[in-house]
Amino acid sequence: MSTIIHGGRLDAAVTKYGGDREDWLDLSTGINPSAYPLPEISNESWQRLPDEVAQSELITAAKKYYQVPEEVKLVPANGTQAIIQNLPYLLKQKNIAIISPTYEEHRYSWKKAGRNVLKAKSLNDAVGMAEVVIVVNPNNPTAETYQRDELLEVARKLEQKSGFLIVDEAFGDCAPELSVVPQMCENIIVLRSFGKFFGLAGLRLGFAICVEAIADELLLRQGPWSVSGPALIIGADALANAQWVSNMRLQIRQNAKDQVEVIEACGLQLIGNAGLFMEFEHHNAIGIHEALLQEHILVRQFADRSTRLRFGLCENMEQLERLAWVLKKNA
Repeated sequence: MSTIIHGGRLDAAVTKYGGDREDWLDLSTGINPSAYPLPEISNESWQRLPDEVAQSELITAAKKYYQVPEEVKLVPANGTQAIIQNLPYLLKQKNIAIISPTYEEHRYSWKKAGRNVLKAKSLNDAVGMAEVVIVVNPNNPTAETYQRDELLEVARKLEQKSGFLIVDEAFGDCAPELSVVPQMCENIIVLRSFGKFFGLAGLRLGFAICVEAIADELLLRQGPWSVSGPALIIGADALANAQWVSNMRLQIRQNAKDQVEVIEACGLQLIGNAGLFMEFEHHNAIGIHEALLQEHILVRQFADRSTRLRFGLCENMEQLERLAWVLKKNA
């Protein structure tokens, strides 16, 4: 079982620092605080096993939303985490380079499968180190981004040694121009998360976008009914709602801009802004983190990078003012 610390551990914070759960401001994740409005779900969707028609409708909506080329396959799953855990058993390459620091479940899953996992600081370093390169774009937690052309060039270099490029685009909805999906080649595997941008992480829905051979193997490992009936319906509805998506991208961009300005005014230095989360640096990050906890505000701190803090997106100005009040006193 993974011992990796993730965001969203609000229960542990409440246990240690007290207060009622509803009084806490949880900024420890990159989940959109303005969730997609749920469509009406029939009783049948809860009572029957997921059917092929609903799955086909989800796949159609997802392929259009992610701009998946006709010849490329899309596999729905019970969240991208399920895909991350399966990928090491679909690819046989020995050396795996992960652009780090990043989402630690990638490293954990490949090491668990017995692979030689290496941390790389850059794409060029990674290509020279391994046959499989994993990059999160935008990166979590630093918000660093990579352009589509440079990732496609990495894929071409890896192809020369029968390697693969895995691109985790879990936070890619706010910057669709970065996605490699529209110009994918055979040795690229892309992961897309549904719950973060649409604010429905509890739904557990994600996708792998890849060539047919890998898609077939992934489907075999997942088994039948890997996505629930309600998730199929909600996912298809949300991914097809172009107006909501467009409006939400604008809203997130503006809210994130406002939040960055407020936090910077409190004396923290911006490292990167991915829209749904942003990373800052401060020499007293540990003290700030503790002060926020005392005021029942939860953000992400990193044991291996003691001067960094990651903030999720505030839902409204009231929350942002509450955050700023504590930061001004302690930064």
